[in-house]
Amino acid sequence: MRKKKLFLRKICVLVLILSTALLSACSDDSSDGAEKYVVLIGEDSEIIEKLSDIDLLVIDAEYFSKNDIARLRENGIREIYSYINIGSIESFRSYDTDFEKYTLGAYENWPEEKWIDVSAPEWQACTASRVDALVQKGVDGFFVDNTDVYYNYPQESIYDGILTILDYMDHTGRKIMINGGDCFVKKYLTTEKSVLIDGVNQENVFTAYDFSKDIYTKNDQSTREYYTEYLDLAMSHGCTAYTLEYAMDPTIRRQAAAYAGKHGYICYISDNIGLCLGR
Repeated sequence: MRKKKLFLRKICVLVLILSTALLSACSDDSSDGAEKYVVLIGEDSEIIEKLSDIDLLVIDAEYFSKNDIARLRENGIREIYSYINIGSIESFRSYDTDFEKYTLGAYENWPEEKWIDVSAPEWQACTASRVDALVQKGVDGFFVDNTDVYYNYPQESIYDGILTILDYMDHTGRKIMINGGDCFVKKYLTTEKSVLIDGVNQENVFTAYDFSKDIYTKNDQSTREYYTEYLDLAMSHGCTAYTLEYAMDPTIRRQAAAYAGKHGYICYISDNIGLCLGR
């Protein structure tokens, strides 16, 4: 779930007149009594007044001010995590152009993005600076994306680079949720003595998105079982398991929510891969 600001402006129409009822319709597919978990990293601060009564909200806080974060809390948002990309550079972010020389290769399906060498001290310093800025804005945690760089480039230097970045995040006292990154996370949970991460989020456990056809569908059973085993492993190591599903069909949405509830996962179901409030 790499949310590109320029890309999003093309695929998402920000509907400012949407009521909070629409947001509830997107998230209430989860099981009764479950934590209300919402991921809207395709949005910016214009959406603040449309949000209320959420247990955990994930945004891209680079596009929110400290005052914006405070306003979200006033609206009943109990925890706020910020998206942060540590494993790739994105062409729409101003600072990323300084790190082109550290790129490792193209990122499939996301042409404005490239994998980056997370072992480079310069990139680690840049990431630490971004972490500090987000802490100053008052976020409660980090939604860490693209540790999948270790899957694509399975080198010890890459693994250790991710650990260095996570260690810096941990010392801020904020919570850490890893999005995807199953290859890295499985090694991390089974080899490290102390676990710094609080949760894992996995996209498309029950559902699937076909980039070539731009359609939402259901995952095959083997893929579903693989991710279920992964999330269960994370839970066995004390991590909270979250799932992020993409579906427009009401039946598939209900099935995805039921699947998450059955396995003890906290689920958010979006009707668009841009993770906007409305498509």
